Amino acid sequence: MTVNAFERVEPLHEKLGGYDFYKSIGSPQYVVAPMVDQSELAWRLLSKSPLPEDMAGPSTKITPEGSSTTYTRYVGGAHLSYTPMIHSMVFNSSRGNGADTLFNLSTDEEGSHETLVGVEGGDRPLFAQFCANDPEVLLEAALKVQDRVDAVDINLGCPQGIAKKGHYGSFLQDEWELIHSLISTLHKNLKVPVTAKFRVFPDVEKTVRYAQMLEAAGAQILTCHGRTREMKGQLTGVADWEQIAAVKKAVKVPVFANGNILYREDVDACLEQTGVDGVMSAEGNLHNPAVFMPADHEHAYTSSLFLARRYLDIVDSLETPTLGSAVKAHMFRLLKPTLDRHREVREQITATGMDEDGRTTAYRALLDKIEALCAADEPKLSVKASTIDKGTGYRPLPYWVSQPYIRGRMEEIAKGEFMPNKLATATEQATKRPANHVDSCKGTAWKCGATAAAKCANTMCLTHCRAHNAVLGGMDPEEANKLAQGGGLVGQGCADHEEKVLAREKRKREQAVLKGQKRARRRGEYGTEALETR
Repeated sequence: MTVNAFERVEPLHEKLGGYDFYKSIGSPQYVVAPMVDQSELAWRLLSKSPLPEDMAGPSTKITPEGSSTTYTRYVGGAHLSYTPMIHSMVFNSSRGNGADTLFNLSTDEEGSHETLVGVEGGDRPLFAQFCANDPEVLLEAALKVQDRVDAVDINLGCPQGIAKKGHYGSFLQDEWELIHSLISTLHKNLKVPVTAKFRVFPDVEKTVRYAQMLEAAGAQILTCHGRTREMKGQLTGVADWEQIAAVKKAVKVPVFANGNILYREDVDACLEQTGVDGVMSAEGNLHNPAVFMPADHEHAYTSSLFLARRYLDIVDSLETPTLGSAVKAHMFRLLKPTLDRHREVREQITATGMDEDGRTTAYRALLDKIEALCAADEPKLSVKASTIDKGTGYRPLPYWVSQPYIRGRMEEIAKGEFMPNKLATATEQATKRPANHVDSCKGTAWKCGATAAAKCANTMCLTHCRAHNAVLGGMDPEEANKLAQGGGLVGQGCADHEEKVLAREKRKREQAVLKGQKRARRRGEYGTEALETR
């Protein structure tokens, strides 16, 4: 289907578009991605100002031409953030008074221009991202937040099973008429611009036509994730910057690139090699919220404990509650290298939760224990950046500083077989298995034939990852296997395995909510009262 086959629509409201809109929000280059549960308000504020000014250096003020809004830019901080992905149907079914935990409408903090926890300019600029497969449902959700954000983004890139089951994200990418309707409906009816985030096709020409269709439908900024829908989990592989560059050349609206960002140098390289207007970071930001700090900055690589405490300070200072699952996930990611060294604290993080009043006292106490464990290694506040190994794309850093998570096994990295920063074409990705692919679980002591998780530090399945760590702690191998097989040893697997378990449980809860809503609709009980009793 050609781009010209789709009808262009005119917006009902006068608003800026394309580069005029992009310039009006300060021409952002460093962008925090929309991440399920984990680009919440507290994390967005940390990412905007990861270090206090006495460490980072003085902030700067930007007032775009023709605008009355002044934006504060902190050294090493993000210029723009996206909300977590919000499910349109779930959001519409909330009580309308801030009940939805992914965008709180009651505290006036999310989407605020006011100073929050010392961060000038608060939560702006901000894009709210929604997933949907029904234009009217999407519009209803977007109308609720349009006065609190700078734009509304449509998720066309999520590749996970929950997106396939819910029929949204990248699983819409073959339904161009539906996607055009989703974008054009928002473009026509919202007071703010609509944007879109998408994944590439194996065929670059199809990717370009797809991007042009999104632009024609009314998307004013495009974010291109340089991986295909199939590139996830064990098959994640390397994002294709060449496809992103092709998209940038083919459209007239601003383009953000997503993929392959481990260090600040990667951000600079991506801007130069693709010609994009901004670079979006997801996993890189989660493991190091100071990922945009200049590489030669004195505090380019900061203690993960320092950043974790700064994050908890923000959580405790906000009126807007932060999900306990988000806090736990951030602790696992921030502290991953430390947890790999001191495995005994993993289970403690799994068992730790928020206080009854929503504060983080228990997490703070746990950070004190972790700091004591690290004391023998003489951790400092920060370290100056070391040189990136050209063969591996990896920068050797002490385990106690925030740093990227390198996909793949460390022995592959040491041999130079895993190259996260190497540009790869779609053809190469289609014909070569990524270096981080693992065929089977290495839990040979238990004769396991299951597939290992690609991210697992032990290259094992969940059951035997937990058993393996228990054996390292002194448990008898047979007893460990028995307990693991029976569902015991919860929390003792590697950080990535346990994060995946938490994510799976969250998806089950979301599915239960959706099923309840469908049952309520069938009974004609979809009103507020019916939902509150569930």
